[in-house]
Amino acid sequence: MKRFGIKWTPTIVILDLDGEEHHRFIGYLPPEDFIGQIILGRGKAEFNSDIFEQAIQCFQEILVRYPKTDAAPEAQYLLGVAKYKASHDPKELKLGLEVLQRDYPNSEWAKKAQVYSLIP
Repeated sequence: MKRFGIKWTPTIVILDLDGEEHHRFIGYLPPEDFIGQIILGRGKAEFNSDIFEQAIQCFQEILVRYPKTDAAPEAQYLLGVAKYKASHDPKELKLGLEVLQRDYPNSEWAKKAQVYSLIP
């Protein structure tokens, strides 16, 4: 608990094979939300390792299977970013923003992506 700074249980920490942290969440979650967070953590680990195609698959899985969970808006945001990183096409960021505004308009992730509206 000390190594990872865990102050409350349950705390779930998603690590890569080297023990590097990529995602964490605290507290009980219903099964769908729990699974969404686990997949989000895996996607973030893949993203942080520059394995964008695998990250994209994880983020898409959340949006298809768990679209009503708290993981979904972050997955949509990161999906746009991962697609941009994989293609270097800034239109992927703008498309991601459009989906966030349509499906998750009140999320913090829609606010964070608002800057992408400046992309021509």
